[in-house]
Amino acid sequence: MIIFGYDPGGAGSNGLAIVRSAEPTAQTTTCSTVDEAVAWFRDRADADPDAIGIDALLSWATGPSGWREMDKNLRDTYPAVQNSVLASNSAYGSMAVQGMALAIRMRERWPEIHLNETHPKVLYHALTGQKYAPFRQSMVTWLQNQFAPSFDVEIKNDHEWDALISAWATWQGLTGQWQTDLMDGVGGLIFPAGPATYYWP
Repeated sequence: MIIFGYDPGGAGSNGLAIVRSAEPTAQTTTCSTVDEAVAWFRDRADADPDAIGIDALLSWATGPSGWREMDKNLRDTYPAVQNSVLASNSAYGSMAVQGMALAIRMRERWPEIHLNETHPKVLYHALTGQKYAPFRQSMVTWLQNQFAPSFDVEIKNDHEWDALISAWATWQGLTGQWQTDLMDGVGGLIFPAGPATYYWP
């Protein structure tokens, strides 16, 4: 499988990752725009990608403040990091707009690509019991060791780390290691880029 990971951000802070599961191997980098991200993915995919994990809202809700039911559940389940989970109306532009823009571009280029939403900060806490901040080398080592077999990959910043864990989380869901989809059964959602999942351990 070829799986992408994407962490939206501003100039120089869009995190990108590509994982090839057969080896496994990975590459990461940062760029400044959605267009640059699409070009980077295109140039490195030697076949159609299977999926992409995106640290951004891949569905919208139409209720008060744009709250989605799964976001409220994450806040209740992980109170130590609940401030990292926002209503869509309160999300940064990169999370609410740029992530969705990348998802739409992915589906335009690869109509069959599987879209998966991620939340690296809460996910790391859910899996380790530790808080994400500040970004540190121990987080890089931990993430590398989640792959079997583990491998070395250069991760220069938290944006690239977010992109890589987004790809890994998507891999876990696609291979059935994680059975939970936080989107499943949630009513009142709109999917501007088309169907998406939100795999969770």
